[in-house]
Formats: sequence, structure tokens, C-alpha cells
Amino acid sequence: MITFPTIEFENFLQDMMKLNPFDSVAILKRQNGREFTVEMINSNASIISPVPYMKGMDASVFFQWLDWGELLEVLQSPKEEVEFISINHNKQLFLYIQPIAKNTEQYYALIMKEVNEEKNPHSLYTFQNENTGLLNKRALNIKWSEHYQHYNDSRNISLLLVDLDRFKKYNESLGKQRADEMIKQISDRFNQVSSESCELYHYSGDEFVFLVRHTLREEVELIVNKIYDQLKEPFLIDVHEYFVTCSIGVSTISSDQGRDLETLLHQAEQALFYVKKHGRAHFRYYREEMSHTFQNEVLMEAHLRRAIDLEELSLHLQPQIDFDTYEIDSFEALIRWNNPKFGFVPPSQFIPIAESSGQIIQIGEWVLEQVCKYQQEWKAKGYRPVRIAVNISPKQFKQENFAEKVKRVILKYNVEPKYIELEITESSMVNVHETESILKNLKALGVYVSVDDFGTGYSSLSYLKKYPIDIIKIDQSFIADLNKDDKNEAIVKAIITLSQNLEMDVIAEGVEEISQENFLKLHQCKKGQGYLYNKPLPVEEIVEKYLVK
Repeated sequence: MITFPTIEFENFLQDMMKLNPFDSVAILKRQNGREFTVEMINSNASIISPVPYMKGMDASVFFQWLDWGELLEVLQSPKEEVEFISINHNKQLFLYIQPIAKNTEQYYALIMKEVNEEKNPHSLYTFQNENTGLLNKRALNIKWSEHYQHYNDSRNISLLLVDLDRFKKYNESLGKQRADEMIKQISDRFNQVSSESCELYHYSGDEFVFLVRHTLREEVELIVNKIYDQLKEPFLIDVHEYFVTCSIGVSTISSDQGRDLETLLHQAEQALFYVKKHGRAHFRYYREEMSHTFQNEVLMEAHLRRAIDLEELSLHLQPQIDFDTYEIDSFEALIRWNNPKFGFVPPSQFIPIAESSGQIIQIGEWVLEQVCKYQQEWKAKGYRPVRIAVNISPKQFKQENFAEKVKRVILKYNVEPKYIELEITESSMVNVHETESILKNLKALGVYVSVDDFGTGYSSLSYLKKYPIDIIKIDQSFIADLNKDDKNEAIVKAIITLSQNLEMDVIAEGVEEISQENFLKLHQCKKGQGYLYNKPLPVEEIVEKYLVK
């Protein structure tokens, strides 16, 4: 036995942790004959138990993963030599116990290591996320089944499912190693929110779970606010500052309800899904009607996957009028979906589903092919030539060999490239070098390139002049308030002037009033598109109304 004066005791314990960096070390304190508390552990010891460590916690709870009775017997008569405790039928724990006396208090330093060297999926260390050190999904499942499934407590339990918004973009731009470092920094901050009544788990890559035991709903919202507070300050990666937001879905079971973790997680996922559909970066409690929305979205995604094969998709074309000649020689292709179950589904509803599920690439390729096919048919029938604009999603634009794919379709249908226009969004142009390379390859084909919804995204005017762009499309949100908002008028005039200086044409979207047209013509906008001229029409009507000579 080692005896220490009080002043040196803490230093000795810290040194013991440092001298055993590869072992699990726990310091126990005897309270009376057969009761012990855990007073200190190192990082390795924090992962051997599915129960979060709290200073002074009952040692039998912390060591619930092994036979506490067997360990207790060893603690009663420590031999100060290596001993072994069975964990299960094929695994043992190497254990060394060092008794330590501080005045009248009795402590025990436990140095532990798993003997079985074969890597086993049920290793003690699988309770911990390798990157963050937080308890993981397996630990959550075990803790729930052993403590909360039949927990007799008057308090309610809320599960907070925290998802980092658009974290995939950090993985793509920073690389896995730096993104993991950011996740580690985020988890360290989230850990500051945890407490005896608020347990934290690293549920998956960019998802965390907080289990909150509470009496009042306000206690949950206090935790939510603390989580958001932890994200207010930027994260420093390689001297660069990055800001991260999160969305949170909350599900709650009261003390008199059955405690099923799977149901609680599913409800939190539905609440989280609702948050992400309504702007992200906030939280929502689960409500029963959310399950219907969630089911419809999932079902709609399944139907959308077969929409092309079942020929449920179609194209409408909206004319663009030339303000100088008042002629129409260009159109925008807009997709429509008519499904037997859901009926006519608006693009505002199914396009986000296509984006999130990755189906937008296949749909985008289908639209481009249909447009080229129509161009081939119209030329064969002797219709007058017109240019058609096709919307290209950011995911489609950033595909490897995107320009080569466009080229193959154009050659397949023998279409003159000048009658094809590719509309890209500002959000596609974040990476300057990548964007410039893709655009140059597209322009080499001879197609037109336009920037859709200009003024609503990320474009820098200094970048714009570097890109081989033909057309700027002013977003309809600016057009709607012309003659009503001086700032909007100034923005529209500035975009037109900028485009003229860069030798780009300008098309104004969402023109619905003659006063808007007059303003645009006065400031020499090239073209207009909107319900003032015509709504998007089926291809057959466009042919009859505009193309037949």
C-alpha cells in the first residue's frame, strides 16, 4: 500500500494516468465495507463502460459490463500483482490493483487491459466513437435496454437528434481528415452541454443524440439553446474559420408511456425531416401529423424513381420574348410530373426530393435528351429553329466528364449546339477553378451557357468576368417589386449594366405586368420571360403556336 499526504495525492493520480497511456485506469474510493465510488478515470477507461462517467458514481454501475461480485472480491483483498477477471466465456481482463491511502481515506487504482488480442466486434472499445471519444450508437442501445426500458422515474425522457446541416460539403471541400477534426471540435463543445440528466452520444457520422430526463418542457428547450450556443463561434481548421449550423428533431415520452427506443428515434427522425424541409437550423418537437408527411415523402421518392420508366414525366416550354423585335426565338424547358397516385405534383415539391435522393442527375439527363430529341424532330419537319434552355442542377454540373456527356447527347441527335442553352445556378459556381474548367469545356462544344436566378446565390462579380457565360437571368424575386422598391430597381439596373459591360445578354424572369416590361426595356434588358407573355405550355401547344411556319 502507498500512503500519501493530501498535497501530493492529486499529482500522483495524474502521473499514474500519464504512465499508463495504453491501459484503462480508474481510481476507486471505498465508502464503506462493500461500496465503492469512481473518482477519476483516464480516456481509455471512459470507453469501457456503456454508462457515461460521472465523478463519484457508483462503481457497480460503471463496471456493469463485468461480474461486479468477482471484482468486489478482488478489491476486498488486493494482491498488488496481476490478476485476471473473466468478461465472458472467451475473454479475460488483465487487472492490477494498487491500494492508496490518503489520511483516513482508502483509494484503489485499477489498471486494466483486455487480454484477448484477437480483434472482436464485441470489444470493450466498441462503446466509443473512434474519432470523437463519445459513447456511440451501441452504447446508447445497451444503456437504453438496461436503464430506460423499464426505468421507474417520474421524469419524462426526450431524445434530441442533432444533425449538422450540409456537413457533406465540408467533407468534400476539406477532405476526410480535416472534416473529422471539425467533428471532433464540435463533439467537444457538445460535451459541455452534457450533465447527469443530459447524456450525449455520437450516433453516426454527423449526427448526435442527447437523452434528456426532465419534468418541464422548458428544460428541453434550455438544452436546445445550449446546443445552438455552442455553434455560435467559428471552428478553426488550418487557420481558416468555419461556421456550422444544426437541425434538431425532438421526441418525448412521458413517465407513464412505454419506453421503446426505436419508436423514439423514428419520431425524432420525422421531426428532423420536417425541420430540414422548412429551412434547417432550428428545432421541432415531433407531432403525429409529421408521420404522414414523412411517409408521403418516402412514398413519393419511391414513385419518382420509376417515373422515367413509366413515362410519367413530360416537358413544358415557356417562351422568352425579345424586347427589341418582340419576337420569340428561345424557350426554357420545365419538367412536369403526373403520377397515378399523387396526381400532378408541382416541381417545388418533387425537385427537392430528387435533389436530396440523387435522382436529379438521372432526371436532368432525361430532360437534356428529350430537348435534343425534339430539336432533331423539328428540324426534320422544317420548323423554324429556336434555342431551348435546360436547367442543370449543381450535382449534375459537377459530375465527372459532364461536358463530354453533353457532347455525346448532342452528337446522338445531330443537334446544332447553338440551339442548346445550359442554365446553371450560382451555387454551382462556388469552386472557381473547377467551374472555369467545366464552362470552358462546354463553350468549346458551342452551346450557350446562362446563370439562373442571378443575385440570389454566391456569385462574386470579380469571378463572373472570368467565366465564359453568355446570359444572365435576373431572378423573379427582383422583378416582382419593380416600381415598388427603389433598392430592387437599383439592383436590376446594376445587373443589366454589369451584363452589358461583360457583353452578356440579360433575361428577366417572372415578368407579369406591363409596367415591369417598360422598366426593363427602358434600361435595355434583352429579353423577358413570364406570365405576361405565356405560361409554360406542353410541347405540342408550343409547336402549334410558335414553331410552325
